[in-house]
Amino acid sequence: MATSSVLPAFNAFPDYLVEKATPQEILAFSVPPEGQERAGELLDRQNAGVLTPIEAIGLERMREFDRLVSLLKAKALARMQKQ
Repeated sequence: MATSSVLPAFNAFPDYLVEKATPQEILAFSVPPEGQERAGELLDRQNAGVLTPIEAIGLERMREFDRLVSLLKAKALARMQKQ
């Protein structure tokens, strides 16, 4: 039951952000190089089988953030196409 109550908020948040920033600003967003580097390090550690539980949580949070950014960019692109 808790999952279904979270989904509307999860879906509403990207819509809110798309309304507050221009589609171009959203599409131009990228993770800073140090964040990309850290993600690469964690993926390497995961592939090597030496990822700690704390690192696994961090990597999963990075994946969730990446999914959110992807959703935002898709909504921004759709908004641009409607204009």
